[in-house]
Amino acid sequence: MDENLSTGGLKERLDDRNWRLAQHRKEYTRRYYQELSQAREKGIPLAHTTAFGPTELLYSMGVMVCMPENYITICAAKQMAQRFVEETESRGYSRDLCSYPRCGMGMVYLEDGPYGKLPEPDICIGTPMGCDPHAKWFEIEANYYGVPYFNMDGPYNFWGRVEEHEVEWMVYELKRLISFVEEHTKARFDYDRFKEAMILSGKALELFDEVLALRKNIPTPRGIREALGDIFYIVTQLGRKEAVEYYSMLLEDVKDRVNNKISIVPEEKYRIFYHNIPLWYNLQTLDYLADHGAVVPIEFYNSFVWNGYYFDGNRFDPDDPFRSLALKLLYTDNDMGLHTKVERIVRCVKEWHCDGAIFFSNRSCKVFSIGQTDESERIGELFGIPTMSFEAEMADPRSFAEGPWKNRVDAFLEVLEDKKRKN
Repeated sequence: MDENLSTGGLKERLDDRNWRLAQHRKEYTRRYYQELSQAREKGIPLAHTTAFGPTELLYSMGVMVCMPENYITICAAKQMAQRFVEETESRGYSRDLCSYPRCGMGMVYLEDGPYGKLPEPDICIGTPMGCDPHAKWFEIEANYYGVPYFNMDGPYNFWGRVEEHEVEWMVYELKRLISFVEEHTKARFDYDRFKEAMILSGKALELFDEVLALRKNIPTPRGIREALGDIFYIVTQLGRKEAVEYYSMLLEDVKDRVNNKISIVPEEKYRIFYHNIPLWYNLQTLDYLADHGAVVPIEFYNSFVWNGYYFDGNRFDPDDPFRSLALKLLYTDNDMGLHTKVERIVRCVKEWHCDGAIFFSNRSCKVFSIGQTDESERIGELFGIPTMSFEAEMADPRSFAEGPWKNRVDAFLEVLEDKKRKN
């Protein structure tokens, strides 16, 4: 334990350290986007890719990786998204399109964003596995900037396990990507650097998975509000030492909270499983839950989407980086069939001791939202816990009405309190 935490005022010191963690993350995020904006003038190849892009491979080749989806979450949190989605719609794109590409292309068209415009890429890389808009979105970007486009093909892991030929398929695609990058940039592949990047990635994922497991404790040491900031590194920085450094600091903080039974919220009354992407433009909805004693010890987004391979108990093989990266890409939740999603949700509710569940029916992300009725019914049958649902989009603030949402949450919390009283 940090020596500064060994004496009185422990909770205050832990809260201060949590604040410092958040500041560290914010400052690094700003530096990262500054690094992206300066890449081309420094002669460093820059790729635009999806949130599921193989960062480890690209970083190992000396390519800087820009993920518009991450920038969009910052944009929405800073209340800038509406102008961008409306700009894209004014150019003929339907409002039925996912709000991520609507916001992302709006930033491209208006050359603006939270830390300035998105830096122009040298190449664009699409990864359509598990996300329908990804392929066309990044092809449109490539056409707009006049740069080469690579579409990374791959299978869907419907059964929650993959066949050997599917792993081989993904390895083939990764090697095809290497050839594409070398053809269109000065970047060159180095096996040893790639192997080292995958070792760093594996270490970061192990630390993140350990933090996730520690959140099973009652009271939970970390909730969804804090965890949503933590995933910046797992999305954009895997393959770099900065991800390992951050998750090492985070794990120390979480262990101290567990050892001293200090909750991340003032009073933990209810434990909620949260399904789907958060409302980036209204993260205060999560504060509203916390203010009423409802903490989210486990969420679909961090556990399945970004940590799917490790969440299922797997680990990288340091001697086979290609296979390890291929498996990581194949184990994201949006690649899974409904039965596997249900199994994962059941595990979350049981092992993280959840009293209820909130399902966000996300009009932007249909692949995440399909099957929620079955998922909700299943955990109701198995555990007898109440659930609620609401409808909106994750990056378009026009889709959400806070008043009706609060009314629904208040009723949901009343049911939880009544059930708790009877038990």
